[in-house]
Order: sequence, then structure tokens, then C-alpha cells
Amino acid sequence: MKTPALVLKLTRCGSSVCRAFTRGVVLLVTMACLTMLNFVKADDLTSEERALVNKGAFMEMYKPDEHSRHFIAHITAVRDGKTGETRNTKAPDAVVCFVFGMEDADPARAEGRSMAEFHYSRSQAEQFLFAQGWDKYHDRFFTRCYVQEGEDAYDHKAAELAQKTSGEARQKSL
Repeated sequence: MKTPALVLKLTRCGSSVCRAFTRGVVLLVTMACLTMLNFVKADDLTSEERALVNKGAFMEMYKPDEHSRHFIAHITAVRDGKTGETRNTKAPDAVVCFVFGMEDADPARAEGRSMAEFHYSRSQAEQFLFAQGWDKYHDRFFTRCYVQEGEDAYDHKAAELAQKTSGEARQKSL
């Protein structure tokens, strides 16, 4: 079962975040600017990037097939969430984009596979992945991405192990 997608929507007057979470997961709230500075070392950001983060002009992206990185992007168009209309902006706004990429996803996948091999229950795996992701990122979006990648790897490995076990049981009965 896939976890519902995380959606980030930018509006002209600021950013609003709409997220759907699986039930039972309790997410903690922190200040966004401090969070991003904890996630990325201050030395890693240029003065322009640091100024944008301090201003609150940043967004987070989930792209586990690309490299983890951060970069400055310019918002040239916005889409109205209610009507679906896209309109161009007169003066493109700069934002810092933080990408949850393969360097972030690989450790989560390894943990998920490991927990399936050691017969953790799915809820134990989810709780452990959440604690580990929060400890690593201190950010709700990146923690949720970490949990999602780990849970997917857990599910695949658990299904593989169940298939292997049922195949061995069938051979013994013959």
C-alpha cells in the first residue's frame, strides 16, 4: 500500500502546505527556518540562499531518483489549487529548493529491508523509521519522505520473505 503523496503548493502571497498523512503518525511542528538550517549546515548555503531561507522563501521536493541537493529556483508561474488555472507572475520570486534525493532515500531503504529481515511488525518499523528520520532531519516533510521510502522497502522485503517461506513450506509438504 502506498502512502498518500505529499503536496507542496506555492501561492503568490506566500507558501501554503497541504499534506495528507497516514493515520496513527504523529508529526511534530517546528519552525521552518530553524529546521532548514539544522538540515543543511549553514556553511553549505551561500549568503543569497541563507537570506532566502531566513525570509521563508524555500520549498522541499521529493525526488528519490535524483541526487540530494539544494538550489535556487525562480517561480515564474503559479497554479490556483481550486480552479486549476495557471498564471504567470510579473516578477519571478526566488526560492531555495531542498531535494530529498537518492542519498537520503538509500539509508531509509536499507533500514526498511533490515527490519523486514528481522521480523519487525509494520507498526514497529514505521515508528522506528519515524524516530530515525526525525533525529536525522528535524523536518516534517523530509521525515515523512524517509518513512515512506523505508516502509516501501520494508513491504517489498516482507513480501519477498513471505513468498520464500511459503515456497519452502510447500516443498516440505511434498
